[in-house]
Amino acid sequence: MGQELKIGRGPPLELRVLNDPGPVSIRKILGPGLILAALGVGMGETFMWPRLVIVFGPEIRWIATVGLIIQTFVTAEIARWTYFTGESIFAAGRRIHPIIMWYFYIIAILVYIWPGHVVTGSGALGLLLGTDWVPIAIVSMIAIAVILVLAPYQIYKTVKTILLIAISMMIAVSFIVAILVGSPSHWAEALYGTVAFGYWTDLMSSETWLPLIVGAMAFIGPSGMQQMWYTLWAREENAGMSAYMPKITGLIFGKEEAWREAGFYFDVNSDEEIAKWKRWRRLNIYDAVISFALITYFTTLFFTVLSMKAAELSPAALSAIKAGKTLVAIKAIASAFTYVSPVLYPLWFIVMFLVGWKMSFGIFDAFARGQADMTFYLFKKAQKLGMRKWYYIWVAIVTGVGIITTLAGAAKGPAFLLDVLAFMSPLIMGSYCLLLLYVNNKMVPKRIRMSWISTIVLAGGAAFYLVSLFYCTFVIGAIPTG
Repeated sequence: MGQELKIGRGPPLELRVLNDPGPVSIRKILGPGLILAALGVGMGETFMWPRLVIVFGPEIRWIATVGLIIQTFVTAEIARWTYFTGESIFAAGRRIHPIIMWYFYIIAILVYIWPGHVVTGSGALGLLLGTDWVPIAIVSMIAIAVILVLAPYQIYKTVKTILLIAISMMIAVSFIVAILVGSPSHWAEALYGTVAFGYWTDLMSSETWLPLIVGAMAFIGPSGMQQMWYTLWAREENAGMSAYMPKITGLIFGKEEAWREAGFYFDVNSDEEIAKWKRWRRLNIYDAVISFALITYFTTLFFTVLSMKAAELSPAALSAIKAGKTLVAIKAIASAFTYVSPVLYPLWFIVMFLVGWKMSFGIFDAFARGQADMTFYLFKKAQKLGMRKWYYIWVAIVTGVGIITTLAGAAKGPAFLLDVLAFMSPLIMGSYCLLLLYVNNKMVPKRIRMSWISTIVLAGGAAFYLVSLFYCTFVIGAIPTG
């Protein structure tokens, strides 16, 4: 047994040599952050924000800019503990107190019983086909479970490949159509809206729209627990000390790897080790800025232009959306595709379905990873079953509960489920900002702690998310009502 380091509660960390990332390159930058970007660019960018732009104009995009800045800092900081120890951010919370892991364990179940992404995408496909969206959503969720069960040895590689293909197709289509339909004035207004800080109207403060605006700010890029799950994907990519940690393998084509209750650490007093650490930090920051922030920004820009053109082509959509007919936004943006060519009309609905499906595909995988990770640490007897089996148990649970909640929420429509998921996301995001403030300023050794700038941004993020949620819920009594 080598040297050990005791941090908080739980087993001590074991000393190892830090995995050397080698020279920083584009190939290495496009690592775990890409899967986060692929998962993060979804209904917020393609549905919720276009809907808000149609109602309030492109100036409302400044709120998305603020949300994107906060989340870029979170992406650059949430993996610090994982890079240092190989443990997830959930395990870091457990080292403070098990109740923190219990909190995220329970709240993940409460929030992600709402399969808002896949049902909204299914709603789009239902509009195209003129059929009920519920069976489409159920078949889509079953397909996700089947793919995960049949995945090759390392599930993560399958998930990453599918998400990258889906996001690439979505960005390519939105960019091409936005170029074809957008005028110079559209692009200028969309760009200005990015920095129109302070723009506000009375309607934005209403019980109907304020909770949706707060939720949409949380939905710009990865929302809810997606960035916490990022630490699990970073572990699969062998980031930092994660190189020494076991991985989750396929149910049929893999085998259970021996799991550990504790991770590792490296000697922060060694200049050689710190040099490698700094290279890992550069990769993490590039990951946050390039793989996440830029992809998210440009995708929302493309869909803002499409939304503006759609509002021009379908003025009736504005009054319908204000009246609560939220899925009309999907039809409205489809008109922008028709403007290019009637042949492209169905393409938008297919793109929306693809976006919703790939979002839920990534969430099912990530939710199962996160719950398996926490189940393993919270219940001693669960360790006998192994991490891989718990992963697949949670895949079955999230699929089954997703189907049940889809049937239960069918009367409200798919957009209602998405609105509830978005509204609840700030609670998680404010919570993990607080967790990061403690972990990265207290538990991580002084030499590798985060900067004061990151501390200020994360503190501001925690205050915004939690205060906004409290205000919407308890002051004005506003919750999504469909």
